Amino acid sequence: MNAIDIVKEQVKAYEKGIAHAVVTIVHSDGSTPRTNGKMLVYSNGATKGTIGGGNVECIATSDALQCIREGCNRLKQYDMTSEASETGMTCGGNISVMIEVFTVRPVLVMCGAGHIGEAVLRLASFVGFDTILVDNREEKDIAEKIVLADRFVKVHDYEEDLKNVEIPDGAHYVIATQGHSFDGDALVAVLTKKYSYVGMIGSSLKIKALFEKMEEKGISKEELNKVYTPIGLDLGGESPEEIAVSIIAEILMIKNGRTGTHWMGKEK
Repeated sequence: MNAIDIVKEQVKAYEKGIAHAVVTIVHSDGSTPRTNGKMLVYSNGATKGTIGGGNVECIATSDALQCIREGCNRLKQYDMTSEASETGMTCGGNISVMIEVFTVRPVLVMCGAGHIGEAVLRLASFVGFDTILVDNREEKDIAEKIVLADRFVKVHDYEEDLKNVEIPDGAHYVIATQGHSFDGDALVAVLTKKYSYVGMIGSSLKIKALFEKMEEKGISKEELNKVYTPIGLDLGGESPEEIAVSIIAEILMIKNGRTGTHWMGKEK
């Protein structure tokens, strides 16, 4: 696998939302398995390409995974001159590799291009999300909302069409369409995907009635209990912008594994 092949595989990983690292031999001295080479290491430990095989490649893979977890690049040197070295290899030389990490931005999928959807898209982009807008209206009617998203998906039927939309695993979904039935259709589709968060707007009464209908469709209470609804943290406020802040705050709390409590009186 040459350098161009590695780049092509990187593009595929990016499109699927998979963090990865590229390990490149930048210097070799003495007798080594390879004097040049590249290896792609995915966040799940899988690899493509090679920097020479053997124990040195296993160690480099482990180091690359550590770099992915820490989100940092690193220059590493591997000694292959004795069995007592880190690699345990006796080729007679050493190599230096550059580990470059490519993280992916989190993805937020906004179902609904209303006033709240517009505010959520603006704020989500500001705090670092790639955004996808999903709506069933004509593009000319929501053009000012579409330009706020990194990607727009036009659906005719939320349930059937959204199921077939290719969205990276671990995306965060916000459901706030222009109608209760559309919200329910979108939720049915979202629950078939691998998500990190799904939240739906609505009053407690609306949600109770909607969930009863969804249970009749065969969706379990266990699955419905994973939905954050009514959506957002209890911050008060009624404007679309205030509601968007509460939604994004809740998503960040979940994404970062925090509790949402204030810092006053606590030590960081």
